[in-house]
Amino acid sequence: MKIAFFTEGGYIGKIPRNNPNMRTDQAWMCALDATHHCVFQLEQITQKYDIGVVIIPKEKNREHLANQNYSLISRIREYCDKVLVMQESTHWDWQDEPYNSMVWYYNQLMEADGILCHNDIDIPYFKGITNKPAFIFPTLMIEGNINPSKYKEDKTFIAGNWHTTYRGFDAWVIGQEFELPMIGFKSGKFKQGEEQNGVDYLPWMEWSNFMFELSKCKYGVQCYQASAGQFPLNCAYLGIPCIGYNDINTQKDLFPDLSVKRGDVQHARKLASNLQKDKEFYNKISKKSKELYNELYKEDKFLEKWEKIKLHL
Repeated sequence: MKIAFFTEGGYIGKIPRNNPNMRTDQAWMCALDATHHCVFQLEQITQKYDIGVVIIPKEKNREHLANQNYSLISRIREYCDKVLVMQESTHWDWQDEPYNSMVWYYNQLMEADGILCHNDIDIPYFKGITNKPAFIFPTLMIEGNINPSKYKEDKTFIAGNWHTTYRGFDAWVIGQEFELPMIGFKSGKFKQGEEQNGVDYLPWMEWSNFMFELSKCKYGVQCYQASAGQFPLNCAYLGIPCIGYNDINTQKDLFPDLSVKRGDVQHARKLASNLQKDKEFYNKISKKSKELYNELYKEDKFLEKWEKIKLHL
């Protein structure tokens, strides 16, 4: 099958396996041997595809398309027999946008043949608002460019900024329990003054370099709202115990013993304390996460799930 991905990224072509910045969307494209096209350059497409996967632009770019009443999915259907919309962020994130953008986004969902989702909790939502088929499209890593550090440091990686979507404050409170230096990374929603919270924020870097920095850490904490969940996946591959909320598939699948109900910071702090004090517990979690990664999230497992989606279509 010929597969195309459509995003707001301004490039055309396939993703090589040696790409040093293999974040989730590019890992999907690489594994599926898909061709990427920019949603703002559809006129440059010269071939037909069996399936098109669309990550609809958000925020200002979505508002721009909405104000033009641009029929994005209909245009992409000119080049693809089937069109699937890939969930971006949480299943409710789009409702923070202006009314016109919300209506436009919903109309695009209704024109698609189905929805690809991050987590189990997203399936009934998208089925409920569209009556369309919805499928789990697992978060993926391409492992070829990962060169982990040979040495661990007594550090805790705190994922997420102090924002409603990222819940970095929750992670910061939990991370304090380890009584170790904390490092993190900035997002586009980093708040003025946030650098005063004691976390050493890394500069922007390519994903392979990020994985090297993460591999040095002893613990991980992520409390994001339910979205792609790349951070727990990265931690499991590296055998770094990661504490987080249990509505993210990668977290609950790979760290079942470190996953708590959303908002249960008290339980999460107790788990952090146990990890720090009980070496046997730490080693058990580390070993189990690697095993579960191999069992559930390696590239061949992703491709098996994709085959099932194709059969349904």
